[in-house]
Amino acid sequence: MKRSLPKYLEDIQMSILDIESYSAGVQSTKDIEDNKLLFDALCRRFAIIGEAVYQADKLKKNLPITDKEKIKGLRHIIVHDYDLVRASVIFDIIVNKLQQLKKRYKYPFGNRDISLIT
Repeated sequence: MKRSLPKYLEDIQMSILDIESYSAGVQSTKDIEDNKLLFDALCRRFAIIGEAVYQADKLKKNLPITDKEKIKGLRHIIVHDYDLVRASVIFDIIVNKLQQLKKRYKYPFGNRDISLIT
């Protein structure tokens, strides 16, 4: 099945919303370290974002996504070098980077509008 740019962007958006939902109430790195299921779920969603950014970038090279290479790199680490992933890194991304990525998209999601803001 051939995927389209809108589908990849939707995957990114849905994963952002899932990360926000999963991490609601998380106050520290320790909260993630103490909950293996949460850690795994967050890593899975970040891997999806990284793969979707990679695939979307192949379709449209000038996507205005900040830190594209870092996002793709995180996916690579989660999938291939999983033993290097630390809860502190995941927590830092949630606190300091996730909103930047989210702002690159039009909201609310309810109208299914996933156009990038240019």
